[in-house]
Amino acid sequence: MGNVREVIAIVRREKAREVKELLLELGLEYVSRSVLGKGKEGGIGFSTDKGILASAVPKTMIITWVEDALCRDVVERIINVAYTGAYGDGKIFVLGGDWR
Repeated sequence: MGNVREVIAIVRREKAREVKELLLELGLEYVSRSVLGKGKEGGIGFSTDKGILASAVPKTMIITWVEDALCRDVVERIINVAYTGAYGDGKIFVLGGDWR
């Protein structure tokens, strides 16, 4: 087994199931959890007596581990499944390393 990379995908909640199904189809294990954040979409604004307040948007963070040679393909597939074209689609981080 070559180098392994950690892929962290933060996606819209409504796309999380599709990403998880993709990873299972590819034979990859993953862990996931709910997270909150504000990216370019700036969160959700609420008007109050103190002005407009922005709150974080719920997302799902999915972490998997991929052999280096397959990493680019896996990331591209995650993007294809999670993409909606709107702000707030999420982020993908790839961390390299050999953890033998």
